[in-house]
Amino acid sequence: MPTSVPERVFDIAELAAAAGVSARTIRYYGELGLLDVEARGPGGRRRYGADALERLRFIARLKQLGMTLEEIGALNDAFARGRTPAMLDRLLPLLETRLLQVDERLSELKTLRSDLTSYRDRIRSKRAS
Repeated sequence: MPTSVPERVFDIAELAAAAGVSARTIRYYGELGLLDVEARGPGGRRRYGADALERLRFIARLKQLGMTLEEIGALNDAFARGRTPAMLDRLLPLLETRLLQVDERLSELKTLRSDLTSYRDRIRSKRAS
């Protein structure tokens, strides 16, 4: 008969170190409802399961992709209600919107680069004469 392996439990300092964030960030995410405390240890210390580490990594990835904490919260709510399919249904349009914003910004940056190059070339030309 297989024995179950107990899930890893982290205190806030261990979770912060494992996720590469501060304990303050973890508490803030908890206040926003993005991260749940699994239990309280001695002295009321927050205790988190392995799911919290995965969630922190997911939040970090979404932030890296340009999502706001509000958008991440909406995804978190969808995940809590309908698990992965509901969250993915909300994530897809957010990613599409972000891609459009990135494309727009790239276009703006190309125009800026062209303007800077033209201006630089005019300055060089005036200095050479």
